[in-house]
Amino acid sequence: MANPTPDPEILAAFAERSTSRRRFLGMSGLALGGLALGPTFLAACSSGSSSNASGDSKSITMLNWPLYIENDDPSTSATIKGFTDATGIKVNYQASIDGNESFNTKYTDTLDKGKGIGADIIVLTSWNAAAYIGANRVEAFDTSAFANKKNVVSKLANPSWDPGRKFSVPWAIGQTGIAYYPDKVGGKLTDVNAIFDPKFKGKVTILDELRDTVGLTMLGMGYNPTTGTKAQMLEAIAKIGKARDEGQFKKVTGNSYTEDLSLGDTWIAVAWSGDVASLQATNPDLEWLIPEQGGMQWVDNAMIPVGSSNAKGANEFLNYVYTPEVAAPLYEAISYEPPVQGAVALMSAEAQASPFINPPGTPPLYEFNVLSADDIEEVSRAFTAATEQ
Repeated sequence: MANPTPDPEILAAFAERSTSRRRFLGMSGLALGGLALGPTFLAACSSGSSSNASGDSKSITMLNWPLYIENDDPSTSATIKGFTDATGIKVNYQASIDGNESFNTKYTDTLDKGKGIGADIIVLTSWNAAAYIGANRVEAFDTSAFANKKNVVSKLANPSWDPGRKFSVPWAIGQTGIAYYPDKVGGKLTDVNAIFDPKFKGKVTILDELRDTVGLTMLGMGYNPTTGTKAQMLEAIAKIGKARDEGQFKKVTGNSYTEDLSLGDTWIAVAWSGDVASLQATNPDLEWLIPEQGGMQWVDNAMIPVGSSNAKGANEFLNYVYTPEVAAPLYEAISYEPPVQGAVALMSAEAQASPFINPPGTPPLYEFNVLSADDIEEVSRAFTAATEQ
């Protein structure tokens, strides 16, 4: 069944409250009504008291990105309170991850020695999660305590880098597409190659995130970024470098693209869904586009790092979140697509109509292929060279 067409007023309501986790703004999530969970249901979510010989069996520590829990405030999070009420396990929730690379710099040496980092759950983007699994920095899930892992959405249930999701589950799903002003570009856009159209020379911003910009460029060249080869990626990077040399791009930048876009100095931008949701509140003429060729999807994944002092409690917490009745109000509040089957159906009509929470399915979304360490290093060097300004 087709998803409902988003109402402009509904989108405006979401835009007032939504933001990308990459922006780290101190904004509260969408305060829509949650579902009432009775004590019988809560008790059913618990698999019993946690116990662990090496740590406090009545608490877990989770390191996450900002804006990935209700109100970005664990003290008022209905999810955290509900879990603690159901299990007796407290959650030391820290929104302390500000980047994959900075996280790696801080923790990989310790994890590579098999030592704990004081955390029971960490959340990393797919390409980095794949590296952690390959380097044995995370523990396998305990399916007896995490039976609800079966509820992971089918499109993400069996990635090549973690078959069967033995070590990771999605925590949040976002999209990369195009933001643009129809009145400035002369009407409606559908083609991702608009970012290379000479008509818009000097009015285009692309992201300095390899997997987003190269992925969209590959789609415009007819390549599938999910299965793309190193050669195809380098071909796309060469196209980006040529356009850079010709002055096509106003900027190649990170999250600061939102400043020029908000002012209207940028007409077209490779953009993140959460950012556009936020910008639309003050820029109602700004449009969000998943191009006809498709868009990029990024996934941040929850894992249990080696040395966890309460892996059983971590499994129980993820099991709780992966209950559809729990996931529905959580993801409605943070305005991200839920990774839990059945959650969208339990959301309000407003949430179901949001393309940020419930992408329509067409055009398709792609994750960037996970390459070997040597190949991605070569691709990264080429991208850096092609995007320096």
